[in-house]
Amino acid sequence: MARDEVGASASGEREAPAGLSKNEILVWRTLAAGDDPLKAYEILDQLKDQGVRAPMTVYRALDGLEAKGHIHKIDGMNAFVLCNHEGPHVVQSFLVCEKCSTVEELDVLAVEAGIMAAVRAANFDMSNARLEIKGDCRNCAVS
Repeated sequence: MARDEVGASASGEREAPAGLSKNEILVWRTLAAGDDPLKAYEILDQLKDQGVRAPMTVYRALDGLEAKGHIHKIDGMNAFVLCNHEGPHVVQSFLVCEKCSTVEELDVLAVEAGIMAAVRAANFDMSNARLEIKGDCRNCAVS
């Protein structure tokens, strides 16, 4: 199957990253199948037909996917989205639409550079930074 540089197949579908557990693959595919961020219990509801019944199974898979850098938690929504990047990154930036709840991940190198410099200057050992920019997406702004 042909792949481009961002891990999409020739059909345009994203492929699950290598090295995932069975449950991580199920959760990753559930997130990949939708356009909107999903909460843990929404993921669980979608996976019940595949034998996943325990909330802890979903939470462990989400924790594993997040630790590996394949998904992100949107704190303001308590929901999860796939990562747009290859591998983990320390500074995460998102546009969150307050009307339709869409989320778009941004790759803003200047923001990352500024945050990293400020953190170093404060002599702080940062594990990650998540910036959620809230407002209206382009579709909702014209409505």
